[in-house]
Amino acid sequence: MTDTLDETHAQVALALLAANPNIPAVFDGLVANPTPTGPYVLVYSIVSWPRDGVGTSLAGTQVTITTTWYCHCVALDTAAAARAVGMQVRSSLLNVRPVIAGRICSPIKQVDSVAPARDESLARAVFDAIAVYDFTSTG
Repeated sequence: MTDTLDETHAQVALALLAANPNIPAVFDGLVANPTPTGPYVLVYSIVSWPRDGVGTSLAGTQVTITTTWYCHCVALDTAAAARAVGMQVRSSLLNVRPVIAGRICSPIKQVDSVAPARDESLARAVFDAIAVYDFTSTG
């Protein structure tokens, strides 16, 4: 039997981002080959089951899931373009309360961000701004 709960949690952000028409492409852990020439978001998902505190039921079992997404907001030529992708990511995720059958979900919150990094190895400047979002669910 396969437990799909982890994948269901990971897919929340991917679906929300893909539904935003202002984000041309969303990738789950691997950018397509050839690399897109326009802006895109590369998402790394982490689904974890905390051991103590809120994550443990009275029966001593793990019931809380924390899902974290590292969103690489990538654009060409300027840091402002990467920040614009980041704003679209924020408008897609921030404060959304996911709906997962049998789970009580908190709203998605932003937990960190990193200034755009510049890479000129492709003959054109590529900027990558990272934004980190997460939410928890119990069930």
